[in-house]
Amino acid sequence: MSSPLLRTSRSLCSSCFYWRRHRLYSSHAAFATSAVPTSNLQQTETLSAGPSNALARTKTPKWAQAPRETEAGQLVENDTPSQSRNPLEPTRVDLYLASIHAAGLEPTLDDIERCRPKRHSSPESSKYAEEYNNLLDTLCRSFSKDQLRNFTELYNLDPMWTRSSRRKVEYAESIMEKQWNWPSLKEIERRRRDKTEVVIKTFSVNPSQLFLILGKDGADLLQLSMQYNVHISLASNPLALRVEGLRGTMKQLTEHLSELKKGIIDEIVELPSKQPIRQDLVQRISRLAGAYVENLGHKGKIRICAKDTDKMDTAKRLAIRASTETQGGYSSPLLCYVPTTKLEHSVAPSFMPHTYAIYPFLSPRSLPWTMMKGGSFRVRRVADWLGATATEDMTKTGGLAGEQGKVVTKTDESTDLEALLLSAPKSPGHERLVSASFGHIVLGSASPTGHSILSPPLKGNWTLSKILKWLHTSNTPLTFVPSLPATLLNSPPSNQKVIHRVLYRTLPETQLENCLHQQLVKLELEFSTSDTAETNAAGLEPSDSDCELAGGLTSELDTDHDPSYSLESFQDSATSEAPLKYAERNLREAVVKVSEATCLEGVESTVDIMMPDRPMDVQFTVFEHADVCASDQPPLLVDYTKQLRLFLTSQDREAIQPQPPATFNFRSRTYFLQTSLSVREVTQTPQLSMNAGGNIEQYISAPVITENVLDLESNQKFTTCQVSLDNSGGREAWTQFLASCDLISTVSIPAQGLKTDLPVP
Repeated sequence: MSSPLLRTSRSLCSSCFYWRRHRLYSSHAAFATSAVPTSNLQQTETLSAGPSNALARTKTPKWAQAPRETEAGQLVENDTPSQSRNPLEPTRVDLYLASIHAAGLEPTLDDIERCRPKRHSSPESSKYAEEYNNLLDTLCRSFSKDQLRNFTELYNLDPMWTRSSRRKVEYAESIMEKQWNWPSLKEIERRRRDKTEVVIKTFSVNPSQLFLILGKDGADLLQLSMQYNVHISLASNPLALRVEGLRGTMKQLTEHLSELKKGIIDEIVELPSKQPIRQDLVQRISRLAGAYVENLGHKGKIRICAKDTDKMDTAKRLAIRASTETQGGYSSPLLCYVPTTKLEHSVAPSFMPHTYAIYPFLSPRSLPWTMMKGGSFRVRRVADWLGATATEDMTKTGGLAGEQGKVVTKTDESTDLEALLLSAPKSPGHERLVSASFGHIVLGSASPTGHSILSPPLKGNWTLSKILKWLHTSNTPLTFVPSLPATLLNSPPSNQKVIHRVLYRTLPETQLENCLHQQLVKLELEFSTSDTAETNAAGLEPSDSDCELAGGLTSELDTDHDPSYSLESFQDSATSEAPLKYAERNLREAVVKVSEATCLEGVESTVDIMMPDRPMDVQFTVFEHADVCASDQPPLLVDYTKQLRLFLTSQDREAIQPQPPATFNFRSRTYFLQTSLSVREVTQTPQLSMNAGGNIEQYISAPVITENVLDLESNQKFTTCQVSLDNSGGREAWTQFLASCDLISTVSIPAQGLKTDLPVP
């Protein structure tokens, strides 16, 4: 009734597809079990021809082949082994090499040299990598690690390539690259990546490192970017340089920055004033010296970071100079000249009194670098709109020489100028030099942004007494800026000489000393050229650097002067770090003569006279001095003059210019360097015109000294004009001295009646 649980198997039809599969499977299994290999491994045949034939050939093992059936039903030999090899068992190559080793036969250099190709493709081609890898694979398959190491020793390669800790492939690479001179594949790939791959790298820096890397106005950083062909930007937080460029140049730039950072030197300097330097002066000193300067605390200590000792020394001298000049708001005593108004009848003074204002001032030359950064102003009289001029008419007022006006202090107190300058008794053995310099008394106004401003610190028109009172109460810093008067713009120069002048001052101990007297040491050396050199120089054209140093004074001082032999050209090698441009000359070198050093030691007093009714102000100086003989001069100054003489007379263009000492002790006083100057001095005696009224024209002769000055520390140029008092002339000489000051300071345009009396040689 019920079907059986197990079915009986029925036979398959010979034409059925399943029958064919079953038959094929059964035949494969039968042949696999019945096949027996005729020989598992043939004996190794070795040749006894010598060590060079130690690598014998082996017969290929013949495994029994099992027949297989093709799709057509025919049986063929099966060329695959019947069983898979155990990966832990040694290979045939291993067995062969082991048999050679057991027989005591080692491969020689001739054996490995047979693997060396006669040539290879160009390393830049795509085939070279394939040839390199094939040869490397051949060496690794043909020899063991110990054999390859033995080859490196037989080739006498460097021990770093034969040490036992290396891998097998590294031995093979060493043979190919160091012995067979195959270019390194890794090095080729690295160079290719260096030339094509762009990477971005960040270099962390601190403020001092960043300043020295940037250079002046970023010039060094721009040069760095152009030299290595990279793009450099600044990241502020944290402070770092972000550089983008090719991988190869990035490595070179990394090495350059690393060496630059290692070469930075720093030093902590204590200032003589015991006070910190103004922040704007810190930045200027850093720019002028090319060194990073920062204040440390509030006790007069600064930290200087520089690339070399020369820049370090320059920063020290500038810092000491700024510290001594700005201590306690140093400025000369200020007086103001008020001309008389009783003779001016063009407008009634009671109805139209003169008013004054603070006007913006633009100097024809750069202002002193120690001035406060911001605006510069000068007190001037406001012009009357009814026609009166804004300048003093000396034919009516009489000027300083007429003694009809008055000289007042900031508190509007009258004072006697002659008594102030000449009343002090002269010390025995000392000489007194009284001189007047012309320029402008400039008010400095700080700017919050550091940019120049036109808005004056005191706005509006005021009487002169109120402006003086404001100057007294506000303690506004005042600076005397020397300049060339209009009277001498067209005056031809004569009696020129080149001087190197170094000035040292002491720090004032009291406020009174700060205002009236200062100990001063002045060192001067005069330079000249031989007659032969002057003849040779006549046919030479001045260099570009010399023309630049001559500046805008060509029309003033250089009419008959060849600037190529001025001291400025000698100092140009140190100030602008440019070589002397005499290498192209075919004529003989100029022979420079250096005079004996003149050293003066004494006391200097300075008084500034503000003249708002005139185009220029006047600074009176009294220098009471004595000569210091060579045996009594400070040793540091003696050494400096010797080195400077050797520098200027040497024919070695690689000689380094000496620098003056920053400080020295002399006669129980400590002197600090104030200025180191290159001066071209011109002495002339022009006849100054005096309009006495009507058609009568009078002249007075006044010796005038005009100096074209280059500050070797700050690289600033300025001009000075001085007239001196003849001490032997008595009262008449004093009156003529004041008259010369009146004539020079009142001319606002080039003098029409200027006549020059040149000395006849």
